[in-house]
Amino acid sequence: MSPEAAVREIDIEELYEQADGAFASWGYSRLKVTKGDEVLAVLVRIGSVPQDLVDALRRKAPRPPVKTVMLDPNTEDGRALGVTTRQKAQVPDFGDPAYVEALQQHQQMFTREIVGRGVTSKLRFKDGRTAEAPEERYAALEEHGLSGPHFLQLTDDILNLTQWTEVERANFLGRGSASSTAGRSSRSS
Repeated sequence: MSPEAAVREIDIEELYEQADGAFASWGYSRLKVTKGDEVLAVLVRIGSVPQDLVDALRRKAPRPPVKTVMLDPNTEDGRALGVTTRQKAQVPDFGDPAYVEALQQHQQMFTREIVGRGVTSKLRFKDGRTAEAPEERYAALEEHGLSGPHFLQLTDDILNLTQWTEVERANFLGRGSASSTAGRSSRSS
């Protein structure tokens, strides 16, 4: 996705007239591929994934187990937490091996679902078959050599189709507020 993409304001009533749905977002993810001395930006068409699906997938994330620790006011952690007396506390164990493994599996599943549903380019397997189902689209990309960083970039770009990035928000909010508020006040009457 291009952080320099132009932001254009549009009245919601104009969106309703579009055939592909008022809030269906689409764009391109640019994947870097190096071929010798040449750097290619491979365009992959992407579309938004329903937010309820994203939320449901995120809710399936594993939770770390809880462990009991002793907090001491004389330790760096104790001081950082403002502990004044020695006391027990229950804290998440983010280093638990079973949790780490479950989290990695969840992240892989999340990436597969988002990429499989969000990539809208016409994809084919090496044998020429068309990849149509989400799991087939992911598998076709994998078969053609997409790497972990490519899949992570696709996931981020798909999710950012409907979420403001830091750069977009800064550019949008940094524009002259007089022009944007003038247009709004004339539409509200």
